[in-house]
Amino acid sequence: MKLTKEMKKVLSFVLVCTMAFTGMNVSGMRSNAASGGADATIAIQADAEKAVTGSTVVSSAAIVSAGALKCGISKELNESVTNATAVSTKAGIATVTVNVATGAAAASGSVFVYSNNTTVASVHVVVKEADKKAINKTSKLTVKKNKVVVAPGKSVKVGYTVKKAAEAAKAQAVKFSTANSKIAKAAKVAGKKQVKISVPKSAKKGTSTKITLKSGTKKKTIKVYVKNPAKKVKAVKSTVSVKKGKTAKVKLNVTAANKKKATTDTIKTSFSKKKVVKATNKTAKKGKVTVSVKGLKKGSTVMTVKVGSKKSKINVTVK
Repeated sequence: MKLTKEMKKVLSFVLVCTMAFTGMNVSGMRSNAASGGADATIAIQADAEKAVTGSTVVSSAAIVSAGALKCGISKELNESVTNATAVSTKAGIATVTVNVATGAAAASGSVFVYSNNTTVASVHVVVKEADKKAINKTSKLTVKKNKVVVAPGKSVKVGYTVKKAAEAAKAQAVKFSTANSKIAKAAKVAGKKQVKISVPKSAKKGTSTKITLKSGTKKKTIKVYVKNPAKKVKAVKSTVSVKKGKTAKVKLNVTAANKKKATTDTIKTSFSKKKVVKATNKTAKKGKVTVSVKGLKKGSTVMTVKVGSKKSKINVTVK
């Protein structure tokens, strides 16, 4: 059958409509339609560290009622725009909101607004590429000490290092916090990569808390102990025996400034004969200190346990 000129026009119109319809995003699917003549234009600057949004108002006589509308996105925006929404507050007017992905690349395309599967408005969207040089990101955070002992009314400074991520311009700022400000407070030392840890005069001796340093997602903690010095140290037994190759525990009674808490003093050991026995572990608890010793060879030695400035001697025999 030979097609007339009018029939060819009808078929061409139907074909164009079919192609346009199949390219639309009626229920959230991506549209492959080109931008075409837009009712509004919006430019959005992408951010390297977070998703951003932009919105604009469109006017169209085809918007006949208030309420939520559906949106389609042209293929040019597929990699940069995550989704778009449109809401009409009254007939003829709609607000279109476009969501741009974190670190989006430059792109230009269209967002189509639909009502009953019919395009009622379009917005030309220009996404400006995220400035990669503006990224602040930390790859590593370290502290010089993870434990400090500070006397009431005193302070100490602890150094830290922060390393930026390879793709970043610089590392993120380091922030400080304390678990209990009645025991210790933290503040940055101006011009230096140090944190100043201050203990109030009212802090009870032997108590403890944590100071946290955070840069982006990286985090480090410093345990803070309020100084609780030993006032008296005495061995439970003056003589201890241990078999060669085995271990034994040497216990000492300790009276600290705050008797309700363990001493914070450093525990040190020394021996008159170093080859006979060695200390393998030292612990402090409320009212006591325990030192584990291992017999190396048969014989006897005098072990001196020093807790802060106080000390006690024990005779150790290895059998």
